[in-house]
Amino acid sequence: MASTLNFEGMLAEIVRQDAAKLDIVADTRRMSSFVEDNRLGISVDRDGGTQPFALNGHAFGQVATDLGIPKRYAERMLSDAPSLLTRNVDHWLAEEPNRRLLRGFKPSSEDGTGTGRAWLSDRYRRLDNIEVAKRIFPVFDDVAGLEFHQAQLTDTKFYLRAVLPRMQAEVAVGDVVQAGLEIRNSEVGAGALVVQPFILRLICTNGMTVADAGVNRRHVGKRIEDDSIFSDEALKADDNAFWLVLRDTVKSVLTEVRFQEIVATLAESMRGEKIQRPIAASEELQQRYSLSDGEREAVLTNLVAGNDLSRWGALNALTATAKTVESFDRQAELEALGWTLATASTREWEAVAIAR
Repeated sequence: MASTLNFEGMLAEIVRQDAAKLDIVADTRRMSSFVEDNRLGISVDRDGGTQPFALNGHAFGQVATDLGIPKRYAERMLSDAPSLLTRNVDHWLAEEPNRRLLRGFKPSSEDGTGTGRAWLSDRYRRLDNIEVAKRIFPVFDDVAGLEFHQAQLTDTKFYLRAVLPRMQAEVAVGDVVQAGLEIRNSEVGAGALVVQPFILRLICTNGMTVADAGVNRRHVGKRIEDDSIFSDEALKADDNAFWLVLRDTVKSVLTEVRFQEIVATLAESMRGEKIQRPIAASEELQQRYSLSDGEREAVLTNLVAGNDLSRWGALNALTATAKTVESFDRQAELEALGWTLATASTREWEAVAIAR
């Protein structure tokens, strides 16, 4: 099961990460690469010297993609021919110059090497987690009864789920779901800032995100002109209108009308074709939703244990499987698949139900 943070732990980690941020935008011709401890690094030449960053896995993939180096080949070079990798990277940094934003954390060791966590366009617009906390969290005080559910900050995303216990409904007799919302954001180019409904099934505490509503804000803005480290003061933009819309969206996601629409869709999933062959159905779900072998086996186990071969039973088998994975990012992906299955066309569902 993926670990989560309590509310205090979440706030503390957001503040800690914000204080540790070190962001640089520069011409790639002023950059060079190195490999140390089996990690690719990027050094940026600045007026005051050189700032090296050791890239994490996410930033490594972004660099490889941006430079047109297949990621699997880049990983092979990193492991087996690091000097070949640095020659490739340095060549394309110099021969196809661009301005890039390198988002990182300040050095935590004496060698002065920071952690590179993202490689982005100079048009990338920062909508950071600290701003979400400042601008959106106060809205929680305005929504009577809203309770914190869970949160996590991974290398790529921030997740916050809150629930509204007073807003509940039965999908089936004795099978109660509760309204909630999810705020999701990425500071490193792994997704937009999103506010969307979150549904909690009380009988087994399965969570499910509803991806067809809410607000979605891409991290795209004006080109950054500064060719150096830039501060929060230098980056402040006129985002007041956006944040006001986002605050209103937090409230609108939790309306009784929207909740009842979602419940009606879930109730409809109990009707229609039933799964005829659970093993074949789990294999079809694996193919459609790129499940691992372990996830497919968990879906099959949950489906049989739930004794419900309807679409509702299948989507709950998916969301229950989310609780068995160690990565919160993967947990969130599996929870979103529940709604994807709930809203799939009749033809798509029947391909699962009658799979051979």
